[in-house]
Amino acid sequence: MNSKKLMFVFVFICISIFLIIYYIFSSFGNNKFRNQNEIVDNILNKFNNYEANILVTITTNKNENNYEMFQEVSEKNSKTIINSPENIKDMIIEINDNTLKITNTKINMEKIYEEYDGILNNDLFLNKFTKDCENNNFKFYEKNEKIILETILNNNSSTYIKYKELYLDKKTNLPTELIMKDNTKKACIRIIYNDIKIK
Repeated sequence: MNSKKLMFVFVFICISIFLIIYYIFSSFGNNKFRNQNEIVDNILNKFNNYEANILVTITTNKNENNYEMFQEVSEKNSKTIINSPENIKDMIIEINDNTLKITNTKINMEKIYEEYDGILNNDLFLNKFTKDCENNNFKFYEKNEKIILETILNNNSSTYIKYKELYLDKKTNLPTELIMKDNTKKACIRIIYNDIKIK
């Protein structure tokens, strides 16, 4: 084999190896991007219509409080009914477009807040988590048969909630737990989804 043929074979092998490596890495990158889009489209967007029984634990420096609630969320309306503790049982917190309504039938109280963004930014609802992922960077990984989505709230002026972690059952893609942490990464709100139905 003369030197020209040898050079041609060498160049051909180099180009083939380059194309194989390029294909592998570009395919991996595209799959990763496609998987992220699938999570947003197929999982997170479903949280705009759901109902759930939840257990909420709020932890502060002084104490820890537990609340049992029922949530019902649709495209324009988000409603929470508190089932316990007894002193605020049956209180209803409802967000409809840009209006917040708080109703307590026990003491015959109803308050309506309009165009009040500070209150309307309700982190207890899953559709708020979807918006957080859309407006901030997020990452996801699998661990112990769970899909975990994490996001950092870069534009949040409050230090009370800075990090959010949503745990989903790998088989059903349904949420099992949402953990919110402050700027020191200390868990301050934990929501356990005992029963959730996607509409």
